[in-house]
Amino acid sequence: MVAGHTLFRIIFTAMSITLPANASAEKLKSCAAEMEYAGPAPISVVIPDVPLSSAKQTIPNADDLLALFADMFTKSKATSLSVGLANQVGPIWSETRGLEDAEKLHYWASVGKSFTAVIIMQLIEDQRLSLDDKLSNWIDDVPNGDLITIKMLLDHTSGLYNANEDRTAATKGEKPLNLEDNIKILNRHGALFCPGQYWRYSNTGYLFLGKIAEQIYGQPLSQIIQVQIIDKIGLKNTRMIVAHEDISDIAKPRPSDDEKSDIRAPGPAGPIVATSADMIAFWRAFLSGDLVKPKTRDRMFAELFPMFDKNTYYGLGVMAMRVPDRDGNPVIRIGHTGGMPGIKALVMIDPVTLEYGAVALTGDGPAGAVAYNMLKKW
Repeated sequence: MVAGHTLFRIIFTAMSITLPANASAEKLKSCAAEMEYAGPAPISVVIPDVPLSSAKQTIPNADDLLALFADMFTKSKATSLSVGLANQVGPIWSETRGLEDAEKLHYWASVGKSFTAVIIMQLIEDQRLSLDDKLSNWIDDVPNGDLITIKMLLDHTSGLYNANEDRTAATKGEKPLNLEDNIKILNRHGALFCPGQYWRYSNTGYLFLGKIAEQIYGQPLSQIIQVQIIDKIGLKNTRMIVAHEDISDIAKPRPSDDEKSDIRAPGPAGPIVATSADMIAFWRAFLSGDLVKPKTRDRMFAELFPMFDKNTYYGLGVMAMRVPDRDGNPVIRIGHTGGMPGIKALVMIDPVTLEYGAVALTGDGPAGAVAYNMLKKW
């Protein structure tokens, strides 16, 4: 198997994980107050200001990259694969294979959470929203909504159940869950822990963030992302998908007989389809301060909570990953992972050198291993 597969098998573990041993799995009706965090210690990542003159301006080893890409395509057993590589400035190298006739874009699953997070952080910069604002200011009838903050929704410390894990909802894969569906499921399961007490992934928290942005702007999130991100930085092959739209130009989850994988279902928790080159362009603009101010960006990486294992961490819509360097020593990379049956995606960035890798594939291959090996060659 491709080098690095074991490491990244952990990253793409299913979202329905057990709570920490010291977190009660008993259904909670309500909490009296926000709790102090009681889980494993978080980390922080500093994004240095790299002078643009020091960045590489050319594509290194283009022939070698193409040969390695072909090798990764074969070894990963992906049915389609798109890879983008770049430095902070200069050209973006990208290659895509395996798309069917009408397909042009890949779905990036939870990598798209970073788009939703950027929209929220822009609102915070404009003082139209605060990280300390409570969910109940916008959405009613959510367990502990009067204690859950915007920050907790962004970093998954809200204690909210992940509604798409509900077995009843899982049998209805033909239709995305709406806001009312999610709230009913949350109340049926109750809070998993008191707000702020632990970390647990919740797509539903990002649904709420999207709905809050829509209330503030008075527009659908797809329009907000189009204006505030896509048009702002000139992305040409990116859009937010919405319920019931034609998705014939997007690479289908494969094996294609997996009828429960509706890429429109996650909404604000996974809204983006794009090319790998556009995904890198988004992350370059984000880290360079073109979408949010550098101090806002730094706040998003200031407190990253341990996720499923000791190698992955979650901040405000961004992730950090501990991976081996060329000599086998552990180093931190930043970005975001994503996946669902038949689809895997990953953005991986060296926060020191600002070298970028973006990988999206269909099939069950290891996107992380592809990114790791391609970045080593870069």
